[in-house]
Amino acid sequence: MPLLRWLGHAATEININGKKIIIDPFIKNNPSTPVKIDYTYDSDIIIVTHDHYDHLGDTVEIMKNSNKPLLLATYDLEKYLNESYNVPWDRMIQANVGGYIDIDGIKVALTQAIHSSEHSDPTGTVISSEGITVYHAGDTGLFEGMKLIGDIFSPDYVLLPIGGRFTMDPYQASIAVEMLRPKKAAIPIHYNTWDLIRVNAEEFSKKVKERGFKAIILQAGQSIEL
Repeated sequence: MPLLRWLGHAATEININGKKIIIDPFIKNNPSTPVKIDYTYDSDIIIVTHDHYDHLGDTVEIMKNSNKPLLLATYDLEKYLNESYNVPWDRMIQANVGGYIDIDGIKVALTQAIHSSEHSDPTGTVISSEGITVYHAGDTGLFEGMKLIGDIFSPDYVLLPIGGRFTMDPYQASIAVEMLRPKKAAIPIHYNTWDLIRVNAEEFSKKVKERGFKAIILQAGQSIEL
């Protein structure tokens, strides 16, 4: 049974098709996560949406301490990690915003995100396998292309930042849910890690319900079956 586990902030684990996928592995200095960094060492795939420290996180340490994970990020971010930290090219899956890439039976795509970053454009990601499709928006503001992401990928679950200030707030994220039209649920992420992004997730849940969709609020470390 596919599982999704929120690890706190934007860090998310998806277990699907026999693979452990970690998105944005910000673990070590993440005050909200209940797991230790070595929890990620047996990952099969690491996906990084952009290079801000709370998303790139512990990627370099993970790649250096385990020979198992493959890394998926934009080509330019991978180039930076190769040249600055000697992350080997043969363990990185070159990609950019576009269509699905098949990784051992798991389809992964990078999507547009409206945010900032230093070494490449920021992205979201879509993961699809076993009849389940999950969209993790990364860090982003609200943008009209979310409707297109919904049309193309038809997600079952969407994970959306709601912390405001650096990303969407609960109200804007509820609009994003309406544009994406998840078939099963919307899950808020990237909030309450620090005071600057402190919001009430129940506000998001209420607004999502008013728009005719379901929200699931997870505690850091909590899992759901997909």
